[in-house]
Amino acid sequence: MAVPKRVLLPFAALLFCFSFGFVLCQNQELSSLLEVKKSFEGDPEKVLLDWNESNPNFCTWTGVTCGLNSVDGSVQVVSLNLSDSSLSGSIPPSLGSLQKLLQLDLSSNSLTGPIPATLSNLSSLESLLLFSNQLTGPIPTQLGSLRSLQVLRIGDNGLSGPIPASFGNLVNLVTLGLASCSLTGPIPPQLGQLSQVQSLILQQNQLEGPIPAELGNCSSLTVFTVAVNNLNGSIPGALGRLQNLQTLNLANNSLSGEIPSQLGELSQLVYLNFMGNQLQGPIPKSLAKMSNLQNLDLSMNMLTGGVPEEFGSMNQLLFMVLSNNNLSGVIPRSLCTNNTNLESLILSETQLSGPIPIELRLCPSLMQLDLSNNSLNGSIPTEIYESIQLTHLYLHNNSLVGSISPLIANLSNLKELALYHNSLQGNLPKEIGMLGNLEVLYLYDNQLSGEIPMEIGNCSNLKMVDFFGNHFSGEIPVTIGRLKGLNLLHLRQNELGGHIPAALGNCHQLTILDLADNGLSGGIPVTFGFLQALEQLMLYNNSLEGNLPYSLTNLRHLTRINLSKNRFNGSIAALCSSSSFLSFDVTSNSFANEIPAQLGNSPSLERLRLGNNQFTGNVPWTLGKIRELSLLDLSGNLLTGPIPPQLMLCKKLTHIDLNNNLLSGPLPSSLGNLPQLGELKLSSNQFSGSLPPELFNCSKLLVLSLDGNLLNGTLPVEVGKLEFLNVLNLEQNQLSGSIPAALGKLSKLYELQLSHNSFSGEIPFELGQLQNLQSILDLGYNNLSGQIPSSIGKLSKLEALDLSHNQLVGAVPPEVGDMSSLGKLNLSFNNLQGKLGEQFSHWPTEAFEGNLQLCGSPLDHCSVPSQRSGLSESSVVVISAITTLTAVALLALGLALFIKHRLEFLRRVSEVKCIYSSSSSQAQRKPLFRKGTAKREYRWDDIMAATNNLSDEFIIGSGGSGTIYRTEFQSGETVAVKKILWKDEFLLNKSFAREVKTLGRIRHRHLVKLIGYCSSEGAEENYDSNTESHSWFAGSYGYIAPEYAYSLKATEKSDVYSMGIVLMELVSGKMPTDASFGVDMDMVRWVEKHMEMQGGCGREELIDPALKPLLPCEESAAYQLLEIALQCTKTTPQERPSSRQACDQLLHLYKNRMVDFDKMNNDPYS
Repeated sequence: MAVPKRVLLPFAALLFCFSFGFVLCQNQELSSLLEVKKSFEGDPEKVLLDWNESNPNFCTWTGVTCGLNSVDGSVQVVSLNLSDSSLSGSIPPSLGSLQKLLQLDLSSNSLTGPIPATLSNLSSLESLLLFSNQLTGPIPTQLGSLRSLQVLRIGDNGLSGPIPASFGNLVNLVTLGLASCSLTGPIPPQLGQLSQVQSLILQQNQLEGPIPAELGNCSSLTVFTVAVNNLNGSIPGALGRLQNLQTLNLANNSLSGEIPSQLGELSQLVYLNFMGNQLQGPIPKSLAKMSNLQNLDLSMNMLTGGVPEEFGSMNQLLFMVLSNNNLSGVIPRSLCTNNTNLESLILSETQLSGPIPIELRLCPSLMQLDLSNNSLNGSIPTEIYESIQLTHLYLHNNSLVGSISPLIANLSNLKELALYHNSLQGNLPKEIGMLGNLEVLYLYDNQLSGEIPMEIGNCSNLKMVDFFGNHFSGEIPVTIGRLKGLNLLHLRQNELGGHIPAALGNCHQLTILDLADNGLSGGIPVTFGFLQALEQLMLYNNSLEGNLPYSLTNLRHLTRINLSKNRFNGSIAALCSSSSFLSFDVTSNSFANEIPAQLGNSPSLERLRLGNNQFTGNVPWTLGKIRELSLLDLSGNLLTGPIPPQLMLCKKLTHIDLNNNLLSGPLPSSLGNLPQLGELKLSSNQFSGSLPPELFNCSKLLVLSLDGNLLNGTLPVEVGKLEFLNVLNLEQNQLSGSIPAALGKLSKLYELQLSHNSFSGEIPFELGQLQNLQSILDLGYNNLSGQIPSSIGKLSKLEALDLSHNQLVGAVPPEVGDMSSLGKLNLSFNNLQGKLGEQFSHWPTEAFEGNLQLCGSPLDHCSVPSQRSGLSESSVVVISAITTLTAVALLALGLALFIKHRLEFLRRVSEVKCIYSSSSSQAQRKPLFRKGTAKREYRWDDIMAATNNLSDEFIIGSGGSGTIYRTEFQSGETVAVKKILWKDEFLLNKSFAREVKTLGRIRHRHLVKLIGYCSSEGAEENYDSNTESHSWFAGSYGYIAPEYAYSLKATEKSDVYSMGIVLMELVSGKMPTDASFGVDMDMVRWVEKHMEMQGGCGREELIDPALKPLLPCEESAAYQLLEIALQCTKTTPQERPSSRQACDQLLHLYKNRMVDFDKMNNDPYS
C-alpha cells in the first residue's frame, strides 16, 4: 500500500535531522581526540599511531572505549586509557569537551604542565587517574564540582599549593590519592564530609597544621595515611570513631601530645604506624584491645613509662616496634603470653633495664629480636636459644655479662648476630661453626678471650665478621680462608699473634680487612694479591716486617690503607696501583727509596702520611694532581730539594708537615694561595731566603712552625693577618729586624717562639694583648734592647717566659712577678738593673744571672751606700778585731750545735730540701708553698702539724706512686699533699720530676694547682732537665685531656676527649681557647653550663650562628651531638666511651635523622 506523501515528508525530515546531529556529534568527538593527540609531543611506543583522520572510526583507536547514548543511541567516548604509554607533553584542555567521559586514565607517563581546569566539565566522570607524571602547579579547585567522581588519584607529581576545600563536595568519592607531591597548607576540615570515602592517601607532601577532628566523620574510611608531612598538634581522639579503619599511618610528622586512649576502639585496625613524631606520655593500655592489629610501630618518639603488660594478649600481632623512646622499667615477662604469631620484637634504645626475661621463648614465631642500646644486665638467658626461628638477634650496647653458650648452635636459621658493646667474657664456643646461615657476626668491644675457633670456617655464608676490641689470642684461624663470600674481617685491637695466614687470599670478596693493633709478625702474604676487591687494608700497630710483595700491584680498588707502626722496609711502589685512594698511611716504618710518583694518580686522596721512614729524593711534583688532598705528612725522612710548586694546586690542603727532612730552597710564595691551610710545619730543614709576605694570606692558619732552618730577612708585618694562629715558632733561624707590633693582633696565639735569631729593637708593648698566650713566650738569644714592657704582666695564662740572652735594660717590671700562672722564668744574661721585688724571691737565681746590676732576693742583697762615721783608724782596728774574735766564737758554738742537732734530726727524718722551680739548685729551707696563688707561706713544719705528721686520718687516696692527704689550715685554705714513695730508680725519679714540671705548667679546672713540692735527699743530683719531653701534649692546644698532665701518655681515651672538644667546636663555632670563656672557664664547663639551662635562650648560645636557622629536628640533633661530646670529655677516662662507641653513637645519631624510607617503601599503602 502506498504511504501518503504528507506522511513521508515529515518522517524524512526527522530522519535527516537525527542523522545530521549524529554525524555532527561524532565529528566533534573526533576533532577533540585529534586535538588531544597534538598535545602529546612524544609517543616513543607509537600507541597513537592509529589515531588519524584516515580512520574516522575512533572507537577502534588505542585506549578509546565508546558507548551508546541511552537517549539518541549515538556513539560516544566513555573511557580514555593511555596509562603507562611513555607519553610526554601536556594534558590538553580539549579533553573537557568529551562530556560523556566516565573514566580518564593518563597515569604513569611523562606528562608535564598543569591539570586543565576544563576537566571540571566532565560532569559524568567517575574515575580520574593522573598519578605518576611530572605535572606541576596547583590542583584546580573546579574539580570539586565533579560530584559523580568516585576515584581521584593525582599523586606522585610535582603539584603544589593547598588541597582544595571544594573536595569536600565530592560526596561520592571512595578513593582520594594525593601522595608524593609538594602540597602545602592544612588538611581541609571539609574532607570530613566525605562519608563514602574509604582511602585517604595524603602522605609525602609538605602539609602542615593539625589533623582535623572532622575526619572522624568519615565513617567508611579504611585507609588513612598522612605520613612524611609537617603536621603538628595532637592526634584527635575522634579518629577512634572510625570503626572500619584498617590502616592508620601518621609516621614522620611533628605530632605531639599523648596517644589518645580512644584509638583502642579501632577494632578492625591492622596497621598502626606513629613512628618519627614527638609523641609523649605513656603508651595507652587500651591499644591492646585492637584484636586484629598486626603491625604496631610507635618508634622514634618521646613516649615514657613502661611497656604495657597487656600487649602480651595481642595474638594477631606480627610486628611490635617501640624503639627510640624514653621508656623505663623492665621488659614485661608477660609479653609473649599470647603472642604466638609475633615475628618481630623491636625494643632498642628505649632505656629499658633489668635482665632479659626467659619468657621470651614463649614467642615461638619470633624471627627478629632487637633489645639493643638499652641498660639490660645479667647474662644472655640460655632459653633464648630455644627460639629456633630467630634470623636476627641484636643485643648490642647493653651491660650483659657472662659467656656465649654453646646452645647457640640451636639457632640454625640465624643470619645476623650482634652482641657488641657488652661485657661478655669467656671463649667463643666452637658451636658457632654450626650456624650455616649466619651472614653477620658482630662481637666487638667485649672481653672475649681465648683462640678464635677453627670451626668458624664452617659458617659458609659469613659476610661480615667484627671481633674488634676483645682479648682473642693465638693465631688467626686458617679456616677463615674458606669463607668465599666474606666482605669484612675486622680483628683489630686483640692479642693475636703469629703470621697472617696465606689462606686469607682465598677470600676474594673481601672489601675491608683490618688486623691492626695486634702482635702479628712476619710479612704480608703473597696471596693478598688475589684480594682484588679489597678497598681497605689496615695492618698498623703490629710487628710485621719485610718487603711488600709485588703481587699487591693487583689491588687496584684500594681506597684506604694503613701500615703504620710496623717494621716494613723497601719500596712502597707495589701499593700504589690504585687510583681510588682516600687515605694512605705508612708512617713509622723503614720504607726507603723515592716516593712513587703514581700516588699522584689518585685524584680523591685526602690524607697522605709517609712520615718517619727513610724516603729519599725529591717530593714528587705529581702530588700536585691530587686536588682533594687535605693532609700531607712527609716528616722525618731524608727528602731533598725544594717544595714543588705544583703542590700549591691542592687548594684543599689544611695540614702540611715536612718537618725533619733535608729540604732546601726558598719558601714558595704560592703557599699563600692555599686558602684552607691550617697547619704548616717545615721545621728542621734547610730552607733559606726570606719569609714571603704572601704566606700570611693563609688566613686560617693555626700552626706555623718554621724553626730550625736558614731563613733570613725580617718578619713581615703581614703576620698580623693570621687572626686564628695558635702557634708561631720561628726559632733557630737567621731572622733580623724588629719584632712587628702587629703580633699583638694574634688574639688566639697560644705559643710564640722567636728565640735564636737576630731580632733587634725593643719588645713590642702590644705583646701584652695576647691574652690567650699560654704555653710559652720565648724571645731568648736575640739582640733585643730597651726595657721589658710592663704589659707582659697582663698575660694571665702564660706558663713560660724566656727573654734571656738579649740586651734588655732597666728594672724588671713588678707585674711580671705577679703572674700567678708562670711556671718558668728566664731573664738571664741581659743588662737589667735595680732591685727585684719580693714577688720574685721564689725564683731560682739562674732566672736572673748574668745581669750584673740586678740585686734583691733571690740574688745578693743590694748594697747600701757607705756614710762617713767619723771613727779613727785605731777605732776601726779595734772594732774589726773584736768582730773577728766574736765571729770565730759564734762559728765554733754554731758548729757544735749543728752537729748535735744534725745527729738528732737524722734519727727522726731524712734530710729535706725544699725547691721552688724545676731548675733550682738551692737547698735553702724556704717556704714550701709560696709560688702561684697560695694565700700564705707554708713551711714543712706547717704541713706536718696540720696533718699530725701525715696521719692516716687525713688520707683521701693512694696510688702506685704514693699517698694523698687532705688538710685545712687555720687560714681556711684547703690543700692536698702527696707523699711520694721514693725509690732508688733513676728513671722513676726523673718521671717524678717531669710530673712535677708538667703539673706546674698545666691549667685545667679538673687539676689541683701545684703550689710547691719537696724532694728528698738524693733526688736533686739525679734531676736532669734534659730528660724532659719536648712534646708535652699529644695533640693541638686546647684539646688536651686532663689526665695527660699526670701520665704524659696519649691513650685512646685521651683521643676521645680531644674528639669531644672538636664536636663542641663544630656545633658552637668556638675554639677551645676562645677568649670569651675567660680565665676560670673552659669549653667543657661552658657547654655543661648552657646545656643545663632551662628554656631556649641559654641553649641557643651553644649553636654557631653560621648554622642558623635550623629545623627543629636539626636543632635537636645538634644538642644530641653536644651530649655525645660531653660524654667524651668526662673527667675520668673510664667514664668516657671508647672511640668505637663514640663513633657508633655518631652514626646512630646520623641514621636517626634519616627518614626510614625502607619502611615506607615496604608499606603496601604508600
